[in-house]
Amino acid sequence: MTVEYTIEAGVAGEPPLNEPATVWATASGAPERLVWRSRRFLVHAKPIPWIDRVEWWMLEQRAARGSFPPLERRMWQVQIRAIDNGEIMLIDLEAGEDRTWQVTGVYA
Repeated sequence: MTVEYTIEAGVAGEPPLNEPATVWATASGAPERLVWRSRRFLVHAKPIPWIDRVEWWMLEQRAARGSFPPLERRMWQVQIRAIDNGEIMLIDLEAGEDRTWQVTGVYA
């Protein structure tokens, strides 16, 4: 079975998607289930960890003198399956504190 994806958000030249999601992760930090856009999803395939560079020049807040903003962020690319209708999507997640993460890209 071949699954084709079309990009919904996160395309170059468009503002990045930043939608909150409540994520439950394994002890190693890999996402295993989440609630996003009021829907429940299960991780459908092994998540892929990666590191993204922060566009520090685009940040609204300036760093205090002598301090530096983080230049990298922990990311996961995750294939998810909706519990309600079985829809499968590929998303990019920015790991957050506790369970609040950000969906930064959607490939539906």
